[in-house]
Amino acid sequence: MITLPGAMDSAVVSCAEVLIEDAEAWAQALDALGARLDFEEVHEVLLQAWQTAAELLPDVLGEPSDQRWAAAPTIELRLSCERPDHTAVIPALADFLDLTPLGPSCRAPRSNMTVTITADPGTARTRRQDVLRRALVHIAHAFGHIHAKAGLV
Repeated sequence: MITLPGAMDSAVVSCAEVLIEDAEAWAQALDALGARLDFEEVHEVLLQAWQTAAELLPDVLGEPSDQRWAAAPTIELRLSCERPDHTAVIPALADFLDLTPLGPSCRAPRSNMTVTITADPGTARTRRQDVLRRALVHIAHAFGHIHAKAGLV
């Protein structure tokens, strides 16, 4: 999704999303790998989504040297289960993601986890990886996984 200048205070909004429409098809596709994504895979998906939203999609509007940022963009990284299953219950993230590296949670199972990062769009990959690792620990702590540590991935 790209919102062109003038639509929202002359801002560019870009969004990269991985959407799983069919939980049964998802489970079948992952069957050979295990029914859930591990946390290293979650990290890589979020890293690629961040790069796509912060660098690739805005570049569609012109050469990067032609664009000036009014401020560093805000990146929202979200893990969510938004559609009910066949029982009309929204599934927990743990149904699709292996959250065991986060340790036990002191809260009820969650259907979403979100963290917002403000960062330079041209952040080097190694720096982006480090920021994302720290953000994942922050998100884990915020959602009750108080034993999560920086070495998740």
